[in-house]
Amino acid sequence: MSNNMMIPVLTIRLVELDDCEAVTGLLREVGYPMTCGVMKEVMGTTQEDSQANMMVAEMDGRVVGVIGMHTAQSLAYPEPAVQITMLVVSGECRGEGIGKRLVASGEEWGRAQGCYQLFITGANNRIKQVEAHAFYNRIGFEKQGYRFSKKLK
Repeated sequence: MSNNMMIPVLTIRLVELDDCEAVTGLLREVGYPMTCGVMKEVMGTTQEDSQANMMVAEMDGRVVGVIGMHTAQSLAYPEPAVQITMLVVSGECRGEGIGKRLVASGEEWGRAQGCYQLFITGANNRIKQVEAHAFYNRIGFEKQGYRFSKKLK
C-alpha cells in the first residue's frame, strides 16, 4: 500500500437529528418500514431519556451504521442490563468490523450506566438469521433460549 492512500477513519458518535435520513435508509435496507418523521421522534425521545442511547458509525462523513439501546431490568436479567434494540451496518460495509465497534461502544455505555449484561432479543429477524447469529457468536454473545410472542390485536 502506498503512503498516499488514505485509510478511511471510522468514528462512533452520538446520533444527531441531521442523521435522520441516513439512519432511516439503513433501517429500510434491512426491511424496516421507517420514515424520517418517525425516526426523528425516536431520536428525540432517545436524546431526552438517560436510560437510552443511539450512536452512529461514520466513515468519510457518511453514516454507515447505527446502534440503539436502552437499560433494562427484568426477571431474566435481575441485574441492570443493556438491551440492543437496533443494530444495522450498511450492506456495502459489512464484514469490516463496524458492527463490532458499535457493539463495543454499546458495552462502554452500558458499563457507564452500571449495567452487567448486554443482550439482544429477536436478533435480526428481518435479515438473514444465519449471518446475524454468526456475527453475534463471533463477538462473544451466547444464545440463551428462545423468545415466544403473541400479537394482541
